[in-house]
Amino acid sequence: MGVLSDLAQKYDVDMYELGYLEHYEKRFDSIRNDVKKVLEIGVETGCSHRMWLEYLPNATIYGFDIFNEEDRSGYCDTLREKMNGNPYLERSVLFKGDQQDVIDLGRFLTMYGRDFDLIIDDGGHTMRQQQVTLPIMLEATKSGGYYVIEDLHTCSGQWKTLYGYEVIEEGDTITTDIINDIETNYYSIKETSYINELQMKDIHNSIESCKLETGNKKYKNYIWPTLLSFMVKK
Repeated sequence: MGVLSDLAQKYDVDMYELGYLEHYEKRFDSIRNDVKKVLEIGVETGCSHRMWLEYLPNATIYGFDIFNEEDRSGYCDTLREKMNGNPYLERSVLFKGDQQDVIDLGRFLTMYGRDFDLIIDDGGHTMRQQQVTLPIMLEATKSGGYYVIEDLHTCSGQWKTLYGYEVIEEGDTITTDIINDIETNYYSIKETSYINELQMKDIHNSIESCKLETGNKKYKNYIWPTLLSFMVKK
């Protein structure tokens, strides 16, 4: 096991069981000291947030989450209190926002800028959320940087709702179909309910490489293996 695997166990991050860590380690172990700016969409209890802070020692880790407690108040503060004493806290930035709201995504970029070395979409995992976020945040990824979408097995149709959101709405294009299009450079999908034709063209033109990776083939009762994709920006 590598450093990231050890940290995932230390912070009880489910990425270990999901089978994602080897895919991150082979891409980032050799460059982890060079990574400066990371956005993690989907923070929840902050386990992976703390893992990334320790794994990437020179990076500011931005956490974007709806922090959906009953009243949405105080959750960022609660997470910060949980992290008190963590020597890496000074490199943590937390932002309340909804990833399927283009205004919230725009507010985040206005406040914190672009040129991210790594953006991880580990948010709500619905087609709407993944596809609203993709063209906006891919543009905010630096040249040579990575844009990652985790938990693409939600495209299987096994879940009707997640976190109160409908996973696949009527008329939705499946996100893995878009990823396969990008990976094969086929470009059969010109637009979706959430990505217009110009945005789709920009996505294809801005990707150097794209790889859909398989994680755990026998995770829980999932009908698909766990999936995530890595896109490298030109």
